[in-house]
Amino acid sequence: MKMVKSLLLISAAGLVAVSGAQAADLPVKAKPVEYVKVCSLYGVGFYYIPGTDICMKLGGYVRFQQNFGATDVTGGPFAGVGGLNTRVSSEDQSYRVRWLLQHDTRQQTAYGTLRTYMILGFSQDSGTDAATQTLTAGGTGQNTPRIYATRAFIQLAGFTFGKATSYFDFVSSAAVAYNAGATSSPDTGDAGHVVAAYTAQLGNGLSGTISFEQERTRGILYLGSPVLGGAGALAGADLAGTNRLQDIVANLRVDQAWGAAQIAIAAHNSGTSYYGAGAQAGLVEWNGHPSNKWGGAVTFGLRLNAPMIGPGDYFQGQVVYAKGASQYASNTPGAFLVKQGDTFAINTVNDGGFTGTAAVPGIYELTTAWSVFASYEHFWTPSLRTSLYGSYVDYSRPDGLNNALCASGLQAGGSSALGRAGGCDLNSQYWVVGSRSQWNITKDLYMGFDVLYSKLNGATLNTAGTYTAAAGNGVAPGNFYKTGSLDAVSAAWRIHRDIVP
Repeated sequence: MKMVKSLLLISAAGLVAVSGAQAADLPVKAKPVEYVKVCSLYGVGFYYIPGTDICMKLGGYVRFQQNFGATDVTGGPFAGVGGLNTRVSSEDQSYRVRWLLQHDTRQQTAYGTLRTYMILGFSQDSGTDAATQTLTAGGTGQNTPRIYATRAFIQLAGFTFGKATSYFDFVSSAAVAYNAGATSSPDTGDAGHVVAAYTAQLGNGLSGTISFEQERTRGILYLGSPVLGGAGALAGADLAGTNRLQDIVANLRVDQAWGAAQIAIAAHNSGTSYYGAGAQAGLVEWNGHPSNKWGGAVTFGLRLNAPMIGPGDYFQGQVVYAKGASQYASNTPGAFLVKQGDTFAINTVNDGGFTGTAAVPGIYELTTAWSVFASYEHFWTPSLRTSLYGSYVDYSRPDGLNNALCASGLQAGGSSALGRAGGCDLNSQYWVVGSRSQWNITKDLYMGFDVLYSKLNGATLNTAGTYTAAAGNGVAPGNFYKTGSLDAVSAAWRIHRDIVP
């Protein structure tokens, strides 16, 4: 018996020795894979990038939208810089499909949270063929399929560098409307704005920001253009609008349980191109250059939460006054003209210009603009909401600037007006009112409908209130058209799916 036990022990020892020798010949086993873990520091949707302490969230959306009563899906019935919408009163419709990807990364450092954020999107409007159109970063026209980036910024220790939103912004028209048209809302919205800013948190929800931002320069509708029958060059006042200095923006903001409020100011250096048609055609400079002037804008914004009326209800409003910085009063659109039947309505928008001619330069004067935007959103149920919104914007300019514009830009277009004495007044006003209702089918999927009424009080070109139009662009040549006010009704519906909003 003892002999059997000894044999078994010897056999077992031999097996262990052989197994050990074989194991020594095998490659070293890799460490277990470090699986993705949830990062709860920054909210829902964040995960640690494996092997790092960086938290990342991927999100985005897919959207389909159809507009009625407008040929421009971004600007409503009155839109298109320097363009001509010849069927504003018709029942035209347009489509837009949009896809967007958001990328958000955050990391704790000795200086606070380091954040990088990016939005990359694709947009396809009706009237284009993605198979034949070239995809470009900015597109070549309103209907060109395009890939774009609307956000790309770095944030650390109160600093923000990159494409974000302007720190002059307060209200958001996109939050309450699908197609608010050419509203007076000054927010830079989906397009974004290039900034280099520092924000100081002062306590109790109070913060202050100083920001150096991409300039907001607004050039005028080229009244001497072939669209309006002009000679193709301004004879005495080149108001294309150029600017090479950044804008300076500062704000003071408070965010608390009752809502939020903000005051902000912006300084903008206003300037024009060189005098005369020669310089505008890219030829030699004529008679030097008009001096630039500093203009600017001031704004006050207010948001009031109204849970006593309905959970989630709120009011938002903002008023802006700008001199020599028209785009702060209304970020969209620029100058445009539109025709209904036998009537033209012309909206002229610019920051300023000089009042003389190539021979007699005159002085440089600034355009004044002011605007107001307000909205209220009511939640009927947690998944059903309705907003009511409206806006107004007014553009005006001194007599000298108005008269120089009329004299130089309209003579070739069939008007002998030399200014207000001859009935030419380029001041204009624009207002809209609309309502949007939205049903959140799930927390990530919604459908909604938006209806908008727009009214444009356009420029008058002479005491007779007529205009002689050139051929082309849907206009009968040699006919006299009336100039004045136009209005239109447009609508839009949308279906939208968020992916990790």
